[in-house]
Amino acid sequence: MLLQKKQHPRETYDQIIKRIIENEEIPSMEEMFRRCDQIKDQKHYTTQQIVDMCHGMRRER
Repeated sequence: MLLQKKQHPRETYDQIIKRIIENEEIPSMEEMFRRCDQIKDQKHYTTQQIVDMCHGMRRER
C-alpha cells in the first residue's frame, strides 16, 4: 500500500507516512463507530459485515 502512495521513486517510507498523516483526513475511532452505527441503523447487517464495512472505509482514506 505504501509503495502505491509514492510520489517519487526515491521517496522513503518515512516521508510517505509523514505526508499521509499531514495531508489525508483519517477518521477517528469515534467517527468510525458513529458511521458503523448509522449503517447498522439503516439496514440489518451481521456484526462481521459491519466490521468489514468499517475496515473498508478505513482503507478508502
